[in-house]
Amino acid sequence: MRKIKNIVVITGTYTNKDGQEKKRYQTIGSLFEDGENFKIKLDTIPLSDGGWNGWANCYDLEEKTNTGARDDIPF
Repeated sequence: MRKIKNIVVITGTYTNKDGQEKKRYQTIGSLFEDGENFKIKLDTIPLSDGGWNGWANCYDLEEKTNTGARDDIPF
């Protein structure tokens, strides 16, 4: 079984420093491929402004890169 997507919901909005309204996202689980079947693993139930409408989106996994920011910590 391999993880193929993140399950993400919109939980509200916010205004950025330029005054633009942006959506606030929360990852609530994962979509897995198991042979010819798909499985969903929910890690949390979202709480959002005005209540969650039941819709979720599946997004590709992001590659995690090491920015080097922690490489110089001396422990």
